[in-house]
Formats: sequence, C-alpha cells, structure tokens
Amino acid sequence: MQSVRQLAAIMFTDIVGYTAMMQQDEADALQRIRRYRETIGRLVAEHGGQILQHYGDGTLTLFSS
Repeated sequence: MQSVRQLAAIMFTDIVGYTAMMQQDEADALQRIRRYRETIGRLVAEHGGQILQHYGDGTLTLFSS
C-alpha cells in the first residue's frame, strides 16, 4: 500500500479573554462566540479551508495546498 502525503497549513484560533468575558457577562460572551463561529466559517469557506473541530472558543482549521 502506497502512502499519500499532503502539504497543508493548519490554523488554530481562539477568542482572547473568553473566560473573563464569560465571568463578566455570559449572554454577551455567548453572542460573541456565535458571531465568531459564523465569521470564521464564512472566511474559511471563502479561502478553501475546512474546519476540523470547534473547541469551546477555539477552532482547528485545515487549508490544503
């Protein structure tokens, strides 16, 4: 069996200070995470990427070469 290699860029993003935001105003923090996921989803799709997993306030994304 022949192995296949793939060149890719991997990106992990998160919301800086999200835990503090949750402590200060939970409703606002939840609104921000919804907006973050909508925005990152749109931008990743526009640039041909693929979101592999959301982790709380973070996202693991793959961009193939």
